[in-house]
Formats: sequence, structure tokens, C-alpha cells
Amino acid sequence: MTHHHHDPGFAHPSPPLSPSLLRLSLARRLLLVAGVAGLVWGLVAWAMLWG
Repeated sequence: MTHHHHDPGFAHPSPPLSPSLLRLSLARRLLLVAGVAGLVWGLVAWAMLWG
């Protein structure tokens, strides 16, 4: 990669924020994990009872 310069007032734009689990608070991560686990258990129960 070569070094380059920008004209004054024309810097690199900020990179877009990407969604990340690490950006969420601990409480929101726990809620997300509990929801996913509940969904998996629900699918297992559904498969055992009606499958």
C-alpha cells in the first residue's frame, strides 16, 4: 500500500458501523441468547411431540 495525501478538508470518511454482538450490552446479549435457546428448545419439543 502506498502512502497518499488528501487535500485539506477532504479526509477519509468514517467507516460504517457494523452490527456486532460485542457492541450490545450484557443484558441484551443474555436476552438474545435466552431467546435463541428458547427457540431451539421449542423446536425440539415440537419435533418430539408432533414429529
